[in-house]
Amino acid sequence: MDYAVLGKRTPKIDGVAKATGSARFSRDMILPRMLYGWILRSPYAHARILNIDTSRAAALPGVKAVITGRDTAGVKFGVFRETRDQYALPIDIVRYIGDEVAAVAAVDEDAAQEALELINVDYEVLPAVFDPLEAMRLGAPLVHEGVDRNISAHVLIQFGDIEEGFREADHVREDHFETANISHSTMEPYAATASYDPSGYLDVWVPNQGPFMRRRALSNTLKLPLDNVRIHKVHIGGAFGGRSEMMSCEFCASLLSMKTGRPVQIAYTREETFTCTRQKHPFIVDIKTGMKWDGTLTARQYRVIADGGAYLNTGPITISDSFAIALASYRFAHVRYEASRIYTNKGVRGAMKGQGSQQLRFAEDSQLDMMANDLGLDPIEIRLKNAVEPNEMLLNKSRVTSCGLKETIRESAAAMKWEKPSQKTTRDGRGKGAGISAMISGFSMGIRTSSSSFIKFNEDGQITLLSGTVDNGQGNETMVAIIAAEELGIPVEDIRVVNADTTLTPQDPGSYSMAATFVSGNAARLAAADAKRQLLEIAAEKLEANPADLDIRDKRIFVKGSPGKGIGLKDVVWAGLASGRPVLGKGHYQPDLAFMDTVHGKIEGQVTGAYTFGATVAEVEVDRETGRVDVTKVAAAHDCGRAINRMAVEGQIDGSVVIGQGQVFSEEMRWDGGQCLNASYTSYGLATALETPQVLPIIVESDDPNGPFGAKEAAETINIAIVPSLANAVFHAVGVRIQSLPISPEKVLGALESCKAL
Repeated sequence: MDYAVLGKRTPKIDGVAKATGSARFSRDMILPRMLYGWILRSPYAHARILNIDTSRAAALPGVKAVITGRDTAGVKFGVFRETRDQYALPIDIVRYIGDEVAAVAAVDEDAAQEALELINVDYEVLPAVFDPLEAMRLGAPLVHEGVDRNISAHVLIQFGDIEEGFREADHVREDHFETANISHSTMEPYAATASYDPSGYLDVWVPNQGPFMRRRALSNTLKLPLDNVRIHKVHIGGAFGGRSEMMSCEFCASLLSMKTGRPVQIAYTREETFTCTRQKHPFIVDIKTGMKWDGTLTARQYRVIADGGAYLNTGPITISDSFAIALASYRFAHVRYEASRIYTNKGVRGAMKGQGSQQLRFAEDSQLDMMANDLGLDPIEIRLKNAVEPNEMLLNKSRVTSCGLKETIRESAAAMKWEKPSQKTTRDGRGKGAGISAMISGFSMGIRTSSSSFIKFNEDGQITLLSGTVDNGQGNETMVAIIAAEELGIPVEDIRVVNADTTLTPQDPGSYSMAATFVSGNAARLAAADAKRQLLEIAAEKLEANPADLDIRDKRIFVKGSPGKGIGLKDVVWAGLASGRPVLGKGHYQPDLAFMDTVHGKIEGQVTGAYTFGATVAEVEVDRETGRVDVTKVAAAHDCGRAINRMAVEGQIDGSVVIGQGQVFSEEMRWDGGQCLNASYTSYGLATALETPQVLPIIVESDDPNGPFGAKEAAETINIAIVPSLANAVFHAVGVRIQSLPISPEKVLGALESCKAL
């Protein structure tokens, strides 16, 4: 089909504002009489709070309020009722270094920081545990009393007969893999501004991925009516899953504002942003796979241990969703998955791009190449043989409505001129490796599963589109504008998007769970279709024609086949207003999904609106003298259903490759017990432009029957597939297999030395 704006290269709506520096982030909010807040944090990994004396801090000139856990309503927060185990300000026990103890608001930041030093806290230091395996042992210190062996969540999922599956196999491997604790590394340090109105209304500006979920959490913890809390739209400097949950930052700013009657802003330091927001779960994965001589997979068994840190919150989603996503990549008849998330006295782990799939895929696709090497098979052919196909019913009774997985494998391999590697490796320091992945486009989130949009035509023929979707930089505002523009036959620049404001815009899932394009985009299209219907009905009266015979293009409504017989769009809008029929479009979309109980690992039924797929082939050069790995080129093919904005999809592919590259080779939060040693970009190891490889983005369009114009998710899949692709390329280059991330120069050199000693 020949689209007018869909599938073209459209600049982002907010591009000029960001390029010129006029975009306003939460730290840019400067309100009259605003106070500045700081949070006192625990110096201990585990301790009981015996007493807090705030009298000296409260008496300091310039200090307007001091709060502790005793000043709160004592309500724990979290996404699910049964996973709420964290106070925004702890009342009796702190569980990691950096846990919040008290907060102050003062006329300037200097006074606020000085006040923190005047707060006296008496602690009883408690035994702490930092390693998940040690935490599971009988007799280990309990991070939360009454939690058996510190297991905060546990799921066991089985399909088929796992033992029968291994008996059918000709070759079985068991391997052990580990991934690192990673920071979301958002360029914007976390900050929140809150302003409480004497009439009882609270306004909050905070980076977030789901304003409606954030509103609910603040309403619950502050004991305010839901409608009295307004989350405003702000520009957001990165999220990657780490802005999904409420943080103590906005809670403390809000409570301090309620106490003082003045706006309060709290801005985290870079160190606080690293250690006191959310982090990526490190996984320990033991995986056993069965395969026939021809490469056909017969069975797979997982045992996963995830270090969850001090609190639970969204943790069960990570260990359940990762397996639900894994089921959509390769075909199996028999599988067993057991995963445990463990409490430790470290910072809290939460959602991050891929929801645990990156960790699992590192193990799955690394082992797949190891088995291909054992049997002398081509890694690309093994993937093609076992890849999921369109209309396939997965083991959990979830149907794949569209699938371009095999096309992504073939096209990425062709772009890199893939040839079957030798049975061993090149061992010349240069190698290629492949990886694949799947991802979901939305999943069951209760009342937040669906999205609504409104369209209002103004008298000049331009429109205002109201959508609850959040734009964290990926281009969601532009995406919904393109969809509406295509449906209505008007230019994108004639659409103003108002979004992510809980008072102005309708309910939306948020930009997590990969739902923006599939769910929010569908709602925008339906709203546009409703507005179009109204326009055509009004125009039909003017043109004395049947509405079904009319179309809209280039700001005109005309009779199909007779472009000369038409009327200007503006004139139709005026006619509607004059006759008491303003054009107001409404759209609502909710995918038909089964309920997913991720807390207990219940993932059967249609778990997502659509699956997306991707494949990467990476080329690396390894210096045998230093162990340094340079990524030279990556071909990344992504099945996004239909590219709404090719420029944005290509940008997501590029970004996903670079994010994955950093996490494979250099990123890791290093710890001494419960103390993070490298909470700074000078020592953390974030990949920079200097390490960025040549990326060949390939868009595969499978045209999903339920997506808006056939579109699906276009952000996560490549970020997962690139991880095993790079690990496999290193093995092909030098013949050593690194089974823990990051693949640092030290690990490469150590593995090479071990090989020499054999």
